[in-house]
Amino acid sequence: MIKTESTRTDGSTCGCDSCAGAELPANPFVALRVAYGMLLGEDDFHALMANPRGKLMLHQAWLHGTGVVQGLDVRRDGTRNLKILPGLAVDGAGRELYQGCTATLDVRLLLDRAGLKDPQDCSTEIIDAYLVASFDACPSSAVPVLADPCDVTRKHDEFSRINEQVTYSLRTKPGPAAADGYHRVRVLLGLDPVKHDDDAGREALAARKRAAAVPPEERAGALLREFRRLAAQDEIELEPARKAGDSYPTLFPAEVDEAGVVLAAVVVNIRDTGGTADITVDVPDTSVRNVLLPSNAIQELVCGLAPALIGGTAAVDGGGPRVTGDAELRDNEQGQGRRLSFAVTADVLPASLRRAIVITSLSERGWVEEDIDSVRYEPKERRVIVELADRPINDLVRLIVRGTGPTPVYGDDPRVPLAGRAGDPPGTAENGHDAVLTLRNPLANRRAGS
Repeated sequence: MIKTESTRTDGSTCGCDSCAGAELPANPFVALRVAYGMLLGEDDFHALMANPRGKLMLHQAWLHGTGVVQGLDVRRDGTRNLKILPGLAVDGAGRELYQGCTATLDVRLLLDRAGLKDPQDCSTEIIDAYLVASFDACPSSAVPVLADPCDVTRKHDEFSRINEQVTYSLRTKPGPAAADGYHRVRVLLGLDPVKHDDDAGREALAARKRAAAVPPEERAGALLREFRRLAAQDEIELEPARKAGDSYPTLFPAEVDEAGVVLAAVVVNIRDTGGTADITVDVPDTSVRNVLLPSNAIQELVCGLAPALIGGTAAVDGGGPRVTGDAELRDNEQGQGRRLSFAVTADVLPASLRRAIVITSLSERGWVEEDIDSVRYEPKERRVIVELADRPINDLVRLIVRGTGPTPVYGDDPRVPLAGRAGDPPGTAENGHDAVLTLRNPLANRRAGS
């Protein structure tokens, strides 16, 4: 990660010793205890300030995260300047970044200070970077003080204020995402893919399938239970930032010097024009920033899901049985023909099965409808057994169980049509859904070789 030297809103750099915020201590777990007659010194006042400041930073860093709260729009100003409008953000260490006026930055200075471009190099290239806002602090308002007897310089004044401000830099990488560390929850809600060797992701995917398999009226509660379980595991794995080789982590999710807030993606175009570098910048892309929504907005957004959960315009499920994905093809007891079986979530009416099941297989010439010898239902296992007249020769086999049309499968209690597969939309008491499963024929090659 490449970061520029501190560049303030006026384009200047600061040479003071406390720009990193060393004069603003944060210690949320040590508070000042004052007693009558106690002599208070500089360290005591540091402890007095560090406790509430540290608690606020800790709260904001872990419970709200890094992001922009208000404003801080980034615009192109001319061909090579960036204009940042006033606004507020919170960085990875929980510190507020406030800018009260419009700042104009020269992209050429940002590139030079970031080491992304040699001023002597006029080659043509395109640089993809990120504009990052970082916390800075600078002392001000000098006042007379008593001289320290041990100070040979006999210094008679000290700064009485610390101004919190914002510096800007360019980085080649955006830094961690807003929700890093909650991979299981994001997979559960369909926001993250499951990667290779991703045990946590596969665990969350299984939880999502379990929640989808329950009846629609129970799905919200099932999803909440899975969410709580996975969120607890994700939270346990969260750790404060730690520098390489450091035995003691910080209190915050990010190191203070790497806690900046990404404001925009910036594309800088550098063209060689007769031995000089012509530098221009495209319109900044602010969609890459993290945004911290207020709690009342989050509450109202969550309420937008209510119609699907409490009824509203959503259909009410009729309670029909459903086909699970647990289907298999194998030989029967005599080793002849084929047996296809599948499980259902509730008891079905055996008399409704025979004309509601169709099995086909795909050949080079097209689909072939397989002959069904008999169909029976095993109530103890809640499994439908289909005996085929012969073993299908084709590799791809398709099972269709009707929940619609003139002859659907019906549940035994209540007497309503099949509602499709587990996780399908609700089926009504008058019309359900077809369940379709595609299976590989494990004995297709055996028959071809026999």
